[in-house]
Amino acid sequence: QTGEKRAYDRICGDGSCYTLAHLEAEGVLAVGTNVAGGTGTQPKVEQAALFLWDYAAEEKVWEGTLDRPVSAFNALLCGADGRLYGTVKGGQAEIFVFDPGSREFTNRVALPPGNPLDLGLQNGPDGKVYGFTSSCFYRLDPDSLAVEEVFREEGAFTVAGPILGPEVYFATGHRLRAARIF
Repeated sequence: QTGEKRAYDRICGDGSCYTLAHLEAEGVLAVGTNVAGGTGTQPKVEQAALFLWDYAAEEKVWEGTLDRPVSAFNALLCGADGRLYGTVKGGQAEIFVFDPGSREFTNRVALPPGNPLDLGLQNGPDGKVYGFTSSCFYRLDPDSLAVEEVFREEGAFTVAGPILGPEVYFATGHRLRAARIF
């Protein structure tokens, strides 16, 4: 509103801030990091982290990670239930659930085939969480944590897109595509 800008340096060491989600009820941003340094470089840190940033106090209030190798928290989403959902790069493809109240990773659920896409999670109009892997568009029921494939096509998804009305948009290489899901 004011046009004011601020920069916060070195809040995640030698990792890079990569994904964000607003946890409005807690007054924090969830920030996922990435250890990659770019083409031709070697990572300076071994493990990506998730941290909570209190934007009113302008400070990090919590930091943690999963109990397995993680090179990037590549998608974060505040669900309709207030929990944080996310996917990571490194190891088995899975979606995690994080309870911001207790500040604990509470569940991890295996994903359908393919690698989870960057920024590949979103809330659907039906209260479910929707996500992309490189080969599948899926739905997660936040109540049961059941994952259901909506449609699968090997290698069809390279860039995740939004749900707009009854359709979800995505890219396959240079082609913009849509599928009616509602």
